Amino acid sequence: MELVKEDLSSDSFPDINTHAETIEREPEIPEGENLPSRVENELLEEEEADIRGSQSGFVVIPNAAASEEYHSESELRNRKAETVPLNNQGSSDIPDHQSRYEASIYEDFDTIDWIRDSISDRMLRAQVDAKAETAKKKKGFLQKIYKQFYRSQGWILVTVMAVIVGFLAGAIDVAVDFLADTRFGYCTTGVFLSRKLCCNETPVESCTVWKSWSEAMGVDSIGWGYFVDYLVYIFAAGLFAGLTAWYVKKLARWASGSGIPEVKTILGGFVILKFNSWQTLFVKVPGLVLSVASGLNLGKEGPLVHVACCVCEVISNAFPKYKKNQAKLREMFSAAAAAGVSVAFGAPIGGVLFSLEEVSYYFPHKTMWRAFFCASIAALVLQFMDPFHNGKLIIFQVDYTHSWLAFEFLPFILLGIIGGLLGAVFIKLNIIVCKFRRSVISQYSISEAICIACLTALVSYSNDYLRGNASEIISELYAECTSSSVNPLCNIETAPTEIVILLFASIIRLLLTIFTFGVKVPAGLFIPTLAIGASIGHGVGLLFAYWQNAFPDFFLFRECSTLSYCIDPGVYGLIGSAAMLSGVTRMTVSLVVIMFEITGDVQYIVPIMITVMVAKWVGDGIARDGIYDEHILLNEYPFLDNKAAYRFSQVAKSIMKQNLFVLELRPYSISELRKHLDNNVYTGWPVVTKKSEMLLVGYIARSELRQALDIASKNALVTPETKCYFSTTVHDPNPYVDLRPWMDSTPTQVTPRTPLNIIFDMFKKMGMRYLLVSYRGRLVGILTKKDMLQHIAIHFHGKFRTFVV
Repeated sequence: MELVKEDLSSDSFPDINTHAETIEREPEIPEGENLPSRVENELLEEEEADIRGSQSGFVVIPNAAASEEYHSESELRNRKAETVPLNNQGSSDIPDHQSRYEASIYEDFDTIDWIRDSISDRMLRAQVDAKAETAKKKKGFLQKIYKQFYRSQGWILVTVMAVIVGFLAGAIDVAVDFLADTRFGYCTTGVFLSRKLCCNETPVESCTVWKSWSEAMGVDSIGWGYFVDYLVYIFAAGLFAGLTAWYVKKLARWASGSGIPEVKTILGGFVILKFNSWQTLFVKVPGLVLSVASGLNLGKEGPLVHVACCVCEVISNAFPKYKKNQAKLREMFSAAAAAGVSVAFGAPIGGVLFSLEEVSYYFPHKTMWRAFFCASIAALVLQFMDPFHNGKLIIFQVDYTHSWLAFEFLPFILLGIIGGLLGAVFIKLNIIVCKFRRSVISQYSISEAICIACLTALVSYSNDYLRGNASEIISELYAECTSSSVNPLCNIETAPTEIVILLFASIIRLLLTIFTFGVKVPAGLFIPTLAIGASIGHGVGLLFAYWQNAFPDFFLFRECSTLSYCIDPGVYGLIGSAAMLSGVTRMTVSLVVIMFEITGDVQYIVPIMITVMVAKWVGDGIARDGIYDEHILLNEYPFLDNKAAYRFSQVAKSIMKQNLFVLELRPYSISELRKHLDNNVYTGWPVVTKKSEMLLVGYIARSELRQALDIASKNALVTPETKCYFSTTVHDPNPYVDLRPWMDSTPTQVTPRTPLNIIFDMFKKMGMRYLLVSYRGRLVGILTKKDMLQHIAIHFHGKFRTFVV
């Protein structure tokens, strides 16, 4: 394949006489031959060749007579080819080019072809319906059952997936509670009981069956006992973090992180073969338990989305409809993402909205119903397991007795501004740390995890708002404050001290989370972000309560004159959490619903909505992308956001690739094509008549060419020197491989003057992998999704991007 350079100056395209002889001149019709009949014969010839190729497994063995000289085209058409099936499996009964659509075979870091997979699904459905109709006439019972099974595969898949995801989430919750408490001591009545189950709601100070490690070692001194417990706490944190980092590095590197950026990219059409494999699942689940139990500033909620997607892909192997179709499988991934959030927060509706708003690229109506069903079943299974031992799915149960007041919109808006600012700062600093990690210390991932875990334990142990379980701390910060509350967080007299402690805890947790998110362990972001926002929000609530108590006659607080307790800092903790999470992730509608579902309180939905909108506006004013989008850019994934909107003034020829590697209609040996596959990294090649003409015939993707050669090579009659053809008429008496069933003979084309606005919409809405640029039938360039993303990065973000290959 030679490098072909085309003259694409602006003067080249308007000339209507260019290539007139080769392109526009109609072929002469022999005297006495009718044009429609000739066209019909040519189409019939191509159809017969297509069927012959598909039935033979694409290896065609001409009969002995074919080696003789052909005297005419009509004689060639009348000859019958003798075919040899591959691997003795018999002939295929799939007509035309359908064999190309049988299965979605993609290579690692490839991009799926949404249109091809859509055609594949329609063809398979038509085939199943046709067989069922035939069976109906013959009164066949099994084929009718298979037809119903085929149509019900999606519902069966989401049901099985939901049950497994709910069970895994419950098991993770129980295991995390137990291992996290082993940092502090053990239960004398049951070694595998967590502190909550051991003491049975009895306060730890008066619980006699729970022993700290200093008590177990017989240390009587208070000072030495504190020191021993401190050392064990640090050692356990480092041990758990080191184990999970080793586990991830040695067995499944894709199990690290939250997985949401990768899930979002995969749902956008990118292929990461090992990301949702069973190996990743078996590493992610125990690794998540260990990393959360280590006390690192991370959560298990985000990784549960990845766990659900792993379960989905593993189970989908039993369902042909989804195993062989990557586009249909991504619809199931959308349902899996909803189930993951549902079991993470006990929020099935929020899970569906999260999947729709945050991660899904293609979300048809049927997928929404399946996602809702899947999220509901997963939540029911989790409630049946009752890992929180309260008989409810609600994690942070609150019941505020009075509603919000008008003047409180000012502090709520203030919290939104703070959340947006801190969210943007968090994103910027975390990306800087992750870039440093990748360039300097990436090979020391185990040591890094141990050091950060030990550092976290070292600075957290002495602070009550950092040492304990983050979910329990958030519940305490959300708790309602009344005039009779004995909670120190509600004491107005000690408010200045509590504000300082909460502010210190917020800063420390923010810094630790910045360094933790990105460590090569399973790590989520939701719970740490909620804890930071809750600490800041509760502190702001205490500040306003202290102000109102000191100046009750101030005009803002006139509504408080008839109330025994006017400002509830617990409400501000709830509002602060929503603001911080919105500033970091840029979630909006789904976040409001999740906050409602995890607290069970509906009267503060309006303040949460306003705060979330303010936080998003402020965050977008500083940086448009949220934390997950920034990590997509950092990891060089080719993700095209379907919610993005750009204005372009250029046309296709401004960004298209002009120096093309192409395949011709001439015969290629198998060894020659394999050499091209090994020596080039292109995702596919245009097929042209001749390089001198560049008349477009079709396009063959890299993965499909490799699969065709692999299948053909299994035939005993095929050697490395066997010829491969893309043409319809072959004058070869020897066995050859017909590659036309694997070639896209009708690739989507645009002209060099097609506006980029249209091309951007084609990539975004149609999910195109590539667009061929042709002018009067002559190939002049090619556009890929990565070309479009590169142009956006340079012209709208001022930076050059590279992509995973």
